[in-house]
Amino acid sequence: MSDESYDLVIAGSGSAGLAAAIIAHSLGMRAIVVEKTDLVGGTSCYSGGVIWVPNSRQNVASGVQDSVDRAERYLDSTISNSHEREARRVYLERGGEAVAYLEEKTGPLFYVRAINSPDYYPEADGAEIQGRAMTPITYDGRNLKERFRDLRSPLPELCLFGRQMLELMDVYHLLNARRSLRSAWHTGKLLLRDVKDRLFYRQYGRGTRLTGGNALVARLYKAALDRDIPVVRNTALVGLIKKDGVVCGVEVTQNGVKREILAKRGVVLATGGFPWSKDLREQFMGDTEFGYSATSPDSTGDGIAIAMQNGGQFDRKNSEGAFWTPVSVGTRADGSTARFPHLMADRAKPRLIAVNRLGQRFFNEAENYHDFVRAMHRELGNGDQQPVHLLCDAPYLKKYAFGAIPPLASERRRALRSGYLIEGRTVEELAHKIGVDPSRLKQTITAFNQDARKGVDAEFGKGSSAYNRYLGDATHGPNPCLGPIEKAPFYAIRVYAGDIGTAMGLAADEHSRVLDENGVAIPGLYACGNDRNSIMAGSYPSGGITIGPALVFAYLAVQHASRAQEN
Repeated sequence: MSDESYDLVIAGSGSAGLAAAIIAHSLGMRAIVVEKTDLVGGTSCYSGGVIWVPNSRQNVASGVQDSVDRAERYLDSTISNSHEREARRVYLERGGEAVAYLEEKTGPLFYVRAINSPDYYPEADGAEIQGRAMTPITYDGRNLKERFRDLRSPLPELCLFGRQMLELMDVYHLLNARRSLRSAWHTGKLLLRDVKDRLFYRQYGRGTRLTGGNALVARLYKAALDRDIPVVRNTALVGLIKKDGVVCGVEVTQNGVKREILAKRGVVLATGGFPWSKDLREQFMGDTEFGYSATSPDSTGDGIAIAMQNGGQFDRKNSEGAFWTPVSVGTRADGSTARFPHLMADRAKPRLIAVNRLGQRFFNEAENYHDFVRAMHRELGNGDQQPVHLLCDAPYLKKYAFGAIPPLASERRRALRSGYLIEGRTVEELAHKIGVDPSRLKQTITAFNQDARKGVDAEFGKGSSAYNRYLGDATHGPNPCLGPIEKAPFYAIRVYAGDIGTAMGLAADEHSRVLDENGVAIPGLYACGNDRNSIMAGSYPSGGITIGPALVFAYLAVQHASRAQEN
């Protein structure tokens, strides 16, 4: 930071922050990214990196017949809160343009899976069964060379051997390696890549084949480095510089020294929301549980708090304060705490149910993670019916992943020793161990098993939608999501009402300018990513509705800043 004046200062090095910097550079602006930790990528590196962008170039090429109006009908039919509707329209109209522009500068970033996730409410008006989501293209981390270690590592529980990242189809082939030559071949290549990384690239400390959010951040970081855009780590945002009401720079601390960086065209806040700010959560999200977020622990609301100190408005109109997911908590071999998000891998599979403290089911286990936790809040509250456990039997555990436990006997034994996995030789023994009434739990399982044998869940409809079935086991019939829980031993994992990020944030306009308490844009101040209030207003209509808007509104913010008068 020898030169302390730039056109644009960006706080945060996740996907939104890095994209903003690259777009700024493409428009002839000098940009700098300040990151408070020693790692690049934030929570984006923990995520799948998926983006939901209707009418994108990739979706059109894959054969999806879509339109802005159809996508808007879907959002209108699934989001009961009319708040942010205008922003959603802007997103739909400009999303494809924004992603195409970014990829024009960086090279391809996303592709559409051959078997893609449907929208989360596939029966709703305007829904797309083929899905509108796009997945980051796998990336070779070795391209970053010595800067590879700057990248935040993914959650080890989502990796093969805790180090080699996996794509969705990788998981499919791993689970079918003993039944299919094609899957065995694919698995062999994965294992060979891991061996090569261990032998020849030990300096990186983990696998170099990157997928999901890690792949996306790695590509963006490489693009920033290739353009000599400064990405300055260990540099925390502590304040804004304002002149005559216009934000024209930031105050940061680096190695304990406070300094100023001037911004001729503005400041972009992209610090990751506030999932790990106890104060902000208590202030804006009431009595929701704290400490079960599967996000970067460094996402403590810095950008939001500083904006509010400078007149920025916190938007409280969302129906939910966070993007919810059930989370289980365990202890890793190194003693650190693992917070595992139960997103898609286990709950929709056969031979699994979720029960409350009364030993009863309360919701369709195969529904999306956000709605599952909403049901925990709505149906169970935080009182007598908590805690919640996921239950399965022995055949399930041998075939599928259960939370952070892959279908390996050695991992199952380790999870039992640590207390993460609870085992009962009978249903009654398991009931006693998890603190539920044995007779009630037995009744629940008996009723579920009767439905499972028929292939129809009469109580909650598990496996009744295209989205449910997409996440089930396609090789299992007649219902890919239903199977009887009948073969001992029986197992349980406790899950908490966790999240993958906060949905509430700073009020902003169509250019992502932060608004003050009167709804007037604060000149020179922008917010994107989870620092900006979610345009989905607390709903979760499909995978990719966090990083998608993060990239699109980063694009819109920088486009506006490029046209703004210099401060």
